[in-house]
Amino acid sequence: MSQDISHAVRTLLEARRSGRQVLPPFALKDRIAVYAIQDGVAAATGPVSGWKVGARTPTAEPNPAPLLAGALVPSPAHFDGKAMHMIGVEVEISFHIVRDIAARPSAVEREEALAAVGDAFVGMEIVDTRLADFKNADPEWLLADNQMNHALVVGDPIGNWTSLDWPKLQVRLVVDGQTVVDRQGGLGAVDPVRPLVWMIDHAVRHRGGLRAGQAITTGSWTGLLYFPPGSHARGEFVGLGTVEASF
Repeated sequence: MSQDISHAVRTLLEARRSGRQVLPPFALKDRIAVYAIQDGVAAATGPVSGWKVGARTPTAEPNPAPLLAGALVPSPAHFDGKAMHMIGVEVEISFHIVRDIAARPSAVEREEALAAVGDAFVGMEIVDTRLADFKNADPEWLLADNQMNHALVVGDPIGNWTSLDWPKLQVRLVVDGQTVVDRQGGLGAVDPVRPLVWMIDHAVRHRGGLRAGQAITTGSWTGLLYFPPGSHARGEFVGLGTVEASF
């Protein structure tokens, strides 16, 4: 690990430990550096719980980030909102991994990737950041900071996900009894299976493999919305299940 990458890893780990945000210490030259920082933080905090991945469009290159050890929290979840720098909420379709795939250089094709997936579940990603002035930060630094992940709340299982008509799913986000999102569709990638398969292949070829018990969450259907401490959020895919968190 280069001196700069080691410094970045130490800086982000200290921000996590102390609760104090930090400014990015240097410019990131490429995605290799981003992944090296992610991997360094993950190596220092324990086996990863899984991965988050998102794509802005059905054809865009996905952006991956680890879910660190302890990031998976069952619904209904409770967080100390006053200890967070911000409380970001996204409702997502997430997946449980039920089969190991060891690290290797060869590609993981779609059939093999999906054979490692168990049920889907209604997920709620909780977003916070270790970076000061994050709205003006280089997006690559946000990705290096695990794309601002704080936790992934594990909601109701979705057993019949292979037959779902993804663009027609109705998603809702209700906060403190008020509906803030109620719409059909909303995922940038449209079909969450494409970034799911991409993430499995990426994890196997570049990030040390895939492990049963991990989860993969595939992007927001509601956008990233922020709420104050004391809030209660409930996400729902109508007819499929719900997920809840309070702050």
